[in-house]
This record gives sequence, C-alpha cells and structure tokens, in this order.
Amino acid sequence: MKFAHCLARTVTLLAALAQLSTAARADEVSDFYRGKMMTMFIGYPSGGGYDLYARTIARHIIRHIPGAPTMVSQNMPGASSMLLGNHIARVAPRDGTALAAVNSALLFDTVFQGEASKAQFKGPDLFAIGNVVSSASVLITLASAGVERLDQIKTKEIIVGATGRSGDTYLLPLAIKRMLGLDALKIVPGYPGTREVAVALERAEITGRVWDMEGIKAARPQWLKDGTIRILAQLAPQKMPEVPQDVPLVKEFVPSADDQKVLDIIFMSTILARPFVAPPGIPAPRAKALRDAFMATMKDEQFLADMTKHSMTIDPTSGEDMERIVRDAHALPAALVEKVRALLRD
Repeated sequence: MKFAHCLARTVTLLAALAQLSTAARADEVSDFYRGKMMTMFIGYPSGGGYDLYARTIARHIIRHIPGAPTMVSQNMPGASSMLLGNHIARVAPRDGTALAAVNSALLFDTVFQGEASKAQFKGPDLFAIGNVVSSASVLITLASAGVERLDQIKTKEIIVGATGRSGDTYLLPLAIKRMLGLDALKIVPGYPGTREVAVALERAEITGRVWDMEGIKAARPQWLKDGTIRILAQLAPQKMPEVPQDVPLVKEFVPSADDQKVLDIIFMSTILARPFVAPPGIPAPRAKALRDAFMATMKDEQFLADMTKHSMTIDPTSGEDMERIVRDAHALPAALVEKVRALLRD
C-alpha cells in the first residue's frame, strides 16, 4: 500500500511539473512577442495571389501568436522570390519575428538545378511554417491565339511569359516543352510578378503562361467566365478538383512511366502552392508557436470570411507535413534527380 501510495504521489508530482514546464514555455513565448513588430515578407510585388494570401494571413495570424505582436507586410520581389529566399536563409533575424511567402519551386531548387542553383540554402534549411493550399498549375493561352490542344504547340507558336528562371512559371513550361517536344512554345522570363505577366497577356505581348488556379481567381477571375483564356493542361501529379475535369494532365501525353515519374517530381511544387517559411535556427518554443498560430489562422472564421470574398480556397498543409515533403524530395535517388536536372538544364 505504501508503495502504491508513493507511486501515485510521484505520478501526480510529475504531472504537475509537466504542467508548470508547459506554462513556463508559454510565458516565455508570450513575453518575447509582447510589444514586438514582426514582418511578413512577400517574394512578389503587390496585386497577385501570393500577396493577397500573405497580407491576409499577416492581419489575422497575430491574434493567434502569444503576446499579441504587431505585423507589417513587406514586398521583396526578385527572381521568382529567390532574392527573398536567400534573405530569409542568410540575413533575416532568427528569433521568430520574420515570416516569408515564397515560390513553391524555391523549396526544391537545389534538387531541380543542382550546382547551377542560385539558392544559398537547401529547402530543408528553411523552417516550414505551413502551406495554405494545394493548387494545380495550368497552362493557359489567350483564346485569340487559336490553340485548343497541347499537341498543337509542336507547330503553332505560343509565347509564355514568366518571372525568374528559378520559379514555377519558368521551370514548368520548360519541362513540358522538352518532354513533349513542343518546339513552338517560347518562354520569355524577366517579368517582376503575376500582375505584370497578366498585363502583358491583356496587351497580347505574350499569348500564354503557367499559372495556378488560385492565382487566376485572385488576379483575373473574369477570365474563367468570359472565355478570354483556354486551359490547355494541368501541370500536376494528379487532377485537382478546382480545374475543369475535361482538362488533361500533361503526363497523359507521355507514354513512358519513367518520364511520367520525372514530371511528377517537377510538378511536386503544386502540392505546396502557397508555402510560408521562416529562417532556420528559431528557438523551438517560438517555432512551435508559429506553426500552431498558422494552423489556427487556417481555421479562423474571420480569416476564412476574408478569403471567401476573393473566392480563394483554403486547404492547408501543416508545417510538419510540409517539412516532410521537402525533406523527402531532397532524399530522392541520384539517378532520378539527374533525369529531372537534365530536363530542366537551361
């Protein structure tokens, strides 16, 4: 009886100590963030899907971070957010006050490009906060271009506008151009962001682009209704519900199973269509608090109401799952990675 009584007292004491430790960590995080000014960095100019998601999250996430800090949004465009990625990895404070919305392809750039990558980090180096939505990238053309099927681009020219060479707007069309032999697909990189590419389409300076459905809904929703554009193909591992079901997957045009696997790896970035990251080395309690705050925001009724106004989808990936996806991509067999790099070698 004495032993059982002592054991019960020990268990109770350990539980109490655990509660005190948890409360101490919460107080530590709250004390740190109280009165702090945080920054939400955005790797693109204002006016596009990345900017809309990031600014809306910045307004709401502070209510879920202990200590109720304030947050400002700062656009840092350049090279499809490579400029921002390097800033977050090398320059930004590692104390939990800096968050960043970056291009999804950035997290896989050293897999795609190898030594040619301009990234000063590898994807797993960045701290994964969470991802807002998985969204199929699609190849669109102006209806006036007269292209109705993907295979027509072997002989009928379309000019695709892109941002930097490290982003999905460049890498994805490059992959399908080479894999399918679409010799008449021309890619013009160098646009600062989504808005500038959309304006170029409106002016018919270009006739197509790769875009994700959430980006279209954010920037030019009327194009999905009035016939301005045609959606030629989905650039995704599998069909996504927000894309009309009669739009084929690119890999349906590829007979080789090995080649389909290569495309699936390249299109993996669509799984993390709107990723949010932070610098490496953030103290563990604050890192957990940021991930928890992100997922709480994804369920926040006020945030969801704001997103509904813009017809934007929310289908989040936790920071833990996002970290696993990126880590697994960097652990792919070398022979398969070399096939990916050969296809994307510029």
